[in-house]
Amino acid sequence: MISQTDPLAPASPAIDIPRLTYSVEESAQALGVSKPTIYRLLARRILRPVPGVRHKRIPVRQIQSLVQHGPN
Repeated sequence: MISQTDPLAPASPAIDIPRLTYSVEESAQALGVSKPTIYRLLARRILRPVPGVRHKRIPVRQIQSLVQHGPN
């Protein structure tokens, strides 16, 4: 008898892992600003990307801090 299970289904239930970083586009959506604004915040070092990765990834904690405390 042939198994009727989906070969593409995950072997175990999905684990809900919290996001640690956002892309530039996701950061812009989270803050309600444009992507160029995020790039300006990066250029002014108000936001700092994760070092050593090809695409800019911004830690979620930095986004949260910017919302809570402003661009100090």
